[in-house]
Amino acid sequence: MGSSTIAGVTDDLAKRLQRLEDRFAINDLVVNYATLLDDAQWEELGELFTTDGVFGSPHSTTVGREAVVENFKVKHAPFTWTWHDPHGIAIEIDDDDHARGTVIGYAELGNAENTIVTSIRYLDDYRREDGRWRFARRHVLSLYGVDENDRVAGGLRSGDRKRWPGRPSGPAELPDYSRQFPGYPG
Repeated sequence: MGSSTIAGVTDDLAKRLQRLEDRFAINDLVVNYATLLDDAQWEELGELFTTDGVFGSPHSTTVGREAVVENFKVKHAPFTWTWHDPHGIAIEIDDDDHARGTVIGYAELGNAENTIVTSIRYLDDYRREDGRWRFARRHVLSLYGVDENDRVAGGLRSGDRKRWPGRPSGPAELPDYSRQFPGYPG
């Protein structure tokens, strides 16, 4: 092999290794999000978002790291405990500093009156900022969000499978048969 061939193989191997490291770093970002959210570590959670980071759902969008943190504080205030469990992630690396992902997960949120269960899908845009991967945009969709007792009693048969305490009931976004929110391929 000539030196240019060896250099090409070495460059390709280095790029492939970097992509693997990036995938592991993004996976860690997703897990850290879940644990910091559940442990109410708001400032550390905020650091997982870019300074101009966006957190959204079909009915609200919050822009900017500080606003995202305040949104989490408000949305989680009614609950004395939460448990977010990311089950799987598909990642598409766009370039050295940008990637996209779809995260499938489950969460439980509880207080003295309710235990809410929800099956969720996050559509994420990731960006490397200050040398580390962060959420540039995180959009959450759900298959359902209901009280555990309601779910066990057959409550998922209803068309309005989003029934959070203190909020109006409504339809869930998933399954997304019309592909309004197609996610990202892995």
